[in-house]
Amino acid sequence: MASPVRIIGKSDARDLNEAIAAQVDRLGNLMVREGALPGLNKTYEDSSFEAGDSPAVHNFLSDTGRRAQEGWIICDGDGDIQVDYSRDGITYGDKFTVKSGEVVDFLRLDIARIRVTYVSANSGYRIFLV
Repeated sequence: MASPVRIIGKSDARDLNEAIAAQVDRLGNLMVREGALPGLNKTYEDSSFEAGDSPAVHNFLSDTGRRAQEGWIICDGDGDIQVDYSRDGITYGDKFTVKSGEVVDFLRLDIARIRVTYVSANSGYRIFLV
């Protein structure tokens, strides 16, 4: 087992919003980012997601003028949902299923649009993107 690592960082005061962030992913990879993420966050949610609402397409690029770099989605309710996203706003990758209560973190994904598809009754979701 690896020893804990202490990371010490300091802003050089070029920008008052500057920050240093470090995170270790599930595989043990250390990711360090200097500087705060640009712009504000955007949230999307539907607490009673039904077949008639599907697919729900949320266009972060048009809402904010840039792509999301980080965020998460949580599946609320008893039903499952499927999620896929697009980097260019046109082409989507494969869908993945998010089961009730699961949270999926989005880290370094460069999301222009995110699409949520209905799978089963009593589902809902919350999305947070930066």
